[in-house]
Amino acid sequence: MNRTNYIFLIFIGICCISARAQSDSIRWLQEVELSDSKLKSNSSGQHLQSVSDSIVQYSDPALTNVLKFNSPFFFRENGFGMVSSASVRGTGASQTAVVWNGININSQFTGQTDFNTINSKTFDDISLRPGGGSVLYGSGAIGGTIHLNNSLRFNNANSVFVYAGAGSFDTYQASGNFQASNETTALNISLSGIRSANDYAYPVDGFKNENADFDNIALNTSIGHWLAEDHLLKFYSSLYQGNRGFSGTVFIDSNSKYEDRNSRNLLEYKAFFGKFTSSLKFALLSEEFKYYENRNSMDHSFGSAETGIIKYDLKYGIFDDAYLNLIADYIKIDAEGSGIENQQRESSGVALLYNQSLKDFQYDLSLRIEETSDFKSPLLFSVGSKYQLTNNYLLRFNISKNYRIPTFNDLFWLQGGNQDLQPENSLQSEIGVDFRNKKLEINATVFYIDLENLIRWIPDENGVWQPVNTKSAYNYGLELFASWKQDFDHSTLKIDGTYAFTRSIDRSNGNQMIYTPFHKATTQASYTISNWNLFTRSLYNGKIFTSADNNYELDSYAIADFGISHQLSAKPELRIGAEVNNLFNKDYQSLPGRYMPGRSFKTFLTIKF
Repeated sequence: MNRTNYIFLIFIGICCISARAQSDSIRWLQEVELSDSKLKSNSSGQHLQSVSDSIVQYSDPALTNVLKFNSPFFFRENGFGMVSSASVRGTGASQTAVVWNGININSQFTGQTDFNTINSKTFDDISLRPGGGSVLYGSGAIGGTIHLNNSLRFNNANSVFVYAGAGSFDTYQASGNFQASNETTALNISLSGIRSANDYAYPVDGFKNENADFDNIALNTSIGHWLAEDHLLKFYSSLYQGNRGFSGTVFIDSNSKYEDRNSRNLLEYKAFFGKFTSSLKFALLSEEFKYYENRNSMDHSFGSAETGIIKYDLKYGIFDDAYLNLIADYIKIDAEGSGIENQQRESSGVALLYNQSLKDFQYDLSLRIEETSDFKSPLLFSVGSKYQLTNNYLLRFNISKNYRIPTFNDLFWLQGGNQDLQPENSLQSEIGVDFRNKKLEINATVFYIDLENLIRWIPDENGVWQPVNTKSAYNYGLELFASWKQDFDHSTLKIDGTYAFTRSIDRSNGNQMIYTPFHKATTQASYTISNWNLFTRSLYNGKIFTSADNNYELDSYAIADFGISHQLSAKPELRIGAEVNNLFNKDYQSLPGRYMPGRSFKTFLTIKF
């Protein structure tokens, strides 16, 4: 009997357990209900960082702009609004998992997420978890995970928030959020869009960012309803539509364009039976793109993938402070496209999770076995713990085994696919210490990642990018998060910062991996007095190598933004503001020949009632 049959039997067994268990009391969830419940309960040894609502509110909607100023993660951008990918702890973009309400949404084609296609204003909670997470979030969760959640609030309250902004390069954006609820039903709807000519001037005389116009719109809907005192039904839906030209460089012109359409739907049924909590999820993810080498022609390459997911989670309260979870899931992917003819992939897995919270000590243990139709997956595990040394100091530790399966583009892409690729796997560990008092919080983590069969897209001698397995690599470094807040008589000052030192080394030659800065630092500061708010943010990226032999590099750069807003009325809360981006008009690029915007301006209006 193979693993798939074992998983099917486990599904049947745990469903029967849930059906026969009895409820001994009325069980209502807390006011805010999140679908990704494992994010906090099974992150004992890892630092979990949440991005505040105010930061998202005043940032440009693309998730790139939110995270590059508020995290130690490095973002490689082809220009404002163009393709953007993340590097966490020196790993590549496809080793960073983006998780939507508990579901990994990385592309089945590229294995990564384009962060300029994720609209941050349609989510209620954005969290970062550096470090491995394959036991919970599957293939690609090696360097870290970025979590996008929508909340459901059963608090008998209604609210509306509207944002409108306009800025340089004919850029216009608008968003709105509506929430309504009573004790049994909650509804959350968010709509956001942006459009830009994006024709900023390059610092090279006579050149500007041509063929870079873009527009996109995103709609998120969440609804939850208590069917009975112990039975909750939830539905999450996300729709995205984007169109953009792909700008060239100062060396090569471009007349291409790209269209992408994504939809994500998740249905969850949750039930409570005494010490048992049962969760059954059905998810359907759809991604589709068209690429036109000549935007004036009808000829294009394309890709389309449908991903179906069934996931069952049975939680049992062994003691008041100890819980055991049995999770079984099944994933089926159907894909087709240019160079990919009706490819299918199926995977199934079983995970066992245990976490316990004692007086000053909390730990979690996780194991996962998985079977994939075309690759063999290793036994995955994670062990995490944290210990409260004193009232102010907390010690963290985590060790985990993680992996990534080659994507369809890795294997079949027309211009460089490699069907001989092997899955990546990694063994990693980290230790951290947290300090906290009434005003100051500091989180420091040192990490080490040992990678085997690392898949990297690198240019060959003819300049053609191809994926290859780097035999062996290792990453190590330091991450810092800091936050300080001081309340004065009539004002408040808040400062946040992050820093990362990263070495990512190819064992075959001892060189630093390309597009991995040695240093990255960010700061955010806001000062509120009366009805005024002043804020600034800054970013420093160290130099990066752009060739595997480390002979070519891009210089380091530092940029800063400044903004001010004023509250005009309290009911409804009406606020206007203005912002200067790249205040000192710094010339910088994160890819050769692809300059980012110089100094630019934006005004905005928000209404909350």
